[in-house]
Amino acid sequence: MKGRKGRLKKLLEKQKQKEIEEEIKRDYELVLEEVHELFPKSDSTGEVEILLKEDSDKIRDELFREFPFCSTGIDWTRMFCKTIFSNHIDYESSLVELVMTNHQVNNETDCYIIDFKYQHAIKTKLINILHRIEEVRNWDLYIYSPQLKLVIEFPHNDIVVGWNV
Repeated sequence: MKGRKGRLKKLLEKQKQKEIEEEIKRDYELVLEEVHELFPKSDSTGEVEILLKEDSDKIRDELFREFPFCSTGIDWTRMFCKTIFSNHIDYESSLVELVMTNHQVNNETDCYIIDFKYQHAIKTKLINILHRIEEVRNWDLYIYSPQLKLVIEFPHNDIVVGWNV
């Protein structure tokens, strides 16, 4: 009887592990579709990378340590360096100017697209994001650059940029 329970337990553990692996695979495929929509030419450039789950978790943890979060996202009342752009104005060029003026952004400055719906984060260059912000913006999505200690969030149809000095 004990051997039978042990085998059953092993089979259940194996089945659970298989389900977890399938979920990770489905999640990766969804993120891959999103990457192809956002960056249709990324196959040839190699400038866009989908991080493994473990690396994505590290980036998320770093984002949480760097910026004050509350139940609705970043607690912007606790951030001193921030700018809010309303969705009703032409914010794209102003956003690029703000980031370029306050930070030393170059073609090598990395950033991550973090969507809490998925287990995988997307790594690309901040320049790519700044010039495609309208395509990238989405609720529950964060653009994070660890090099600049900069984050972009899209709450309530606005775009909020914040950074730590």
